[in-house]
Amino acid sequence: MSNLTASSLLAGSWVNMVLYGTELVLSAFYLINSRPNAFFRWSLAISLCIDTVCTGVVCYNVYLYLILEPEALTSERQPWTLPATILCTYHAALVEQVFFTYRYWQITRNKFITSLICAITAAHVALAWVLGIGLIMNPVVSQHGLNLTIIAATLCAATDLLIAITMFHTMRTIKTTYTATQSLLRRISIQSVACGSTTSIFTIIMVSLLVTHNLEPFTVIFDILGRLYTLTILINYISLRKPIAHATTGSTQRQPRSRSHSFAFGATHTPRSFTVPVELSTINETDSIRDLRSPPPSKINPHSEIDPSGFSHSQKPYSKSFIKHSSSIEYLPTS
Repeated sequence: MSNLTASSLLAGSWVNMVLYGTELVLSAFYLINSRPNAFFRWSLAISLCIDTVCTGVVCYNVYLYLILEPEALTSERQPWTLPATILCTYHAALVEQVFFTYRYWQITRNKFITSLICAITAAHVALAWVLGIGLIMNPVVSQHGLNLTIIAATLCAATDLLIAITMFHTMRTIKTTYTATQSLLRRISIQSVACGSTTSIFTIIMVSLLVTHNLEPFTVIFDILGRLYTLTILINYISLRKPIAHATTGSTQRQPRSRSHSFAFGATHTPRSFTVPVELSTINETDSIRDLRSPPPSKINPHSEIDPSGFSHSQKPYSKSFIKHSSSIEYLPTS
């Protein structure tokens, strides 16, 4: 097994600091330009707290190995920074997976898939605690510890892939008569696959490097993995919005300024456009994916008057919240 090197520790800490600084900038941008609801505020705050602690641990780890105890680079005994980094990384993954699971639940209300995702998530976090406590009690890397690490990381990557696949399938099965909404559904499905596959690929690469005893690249990925999970959440937060100018391009109808609500961003006071489907943006606690289905042709009056926005005046709306907030929703151009 190759020894840990000073260059890999420094590289991991530098990349970690760059990603952590990016997190802070994106978080400030998001909070300044939007009004998230309590769930999104708390998830972001918890993620930033975890990453702040983990970044401090990573930096102290470099100071410990290079300044205080240089001989520890070749020692079999591990300092407390290793279990601390493990716990921070898996809890950052926990917050990200809870965020996507919550979004999936809000759209589908599928109890079985949601429960399955929650069970796998709880399993890899529990294994991380077992691994961390084991290293605190016996700070020597053993084969049992390596096996636990592989299992926990595999479950974590499997959770990311499962969320991505189920979200992609859900977006593809929603039927709508609106071309703009179809385009937005396509964007959401692509975004779900991209985010889930990114974190899972990095986790799989990290495990592969650990199994093949390539500690230098493993250390770099291990140090930054938690930041990648948090950046995934932030990118989703920010990319759900589009500038109003993009939404109003080519539209001759002026949208009234009124209070609107979305399941992604909560209450807002200015007209905004989202890259979530129009129907999904008004889902409340009682709605489900069944409300998003297009009405059967037999229930549509072919002689009803159609307004420029594409809604039939005589057509029954999908839900009460759809009537309440439809006037404040802006459509994005079809991609």
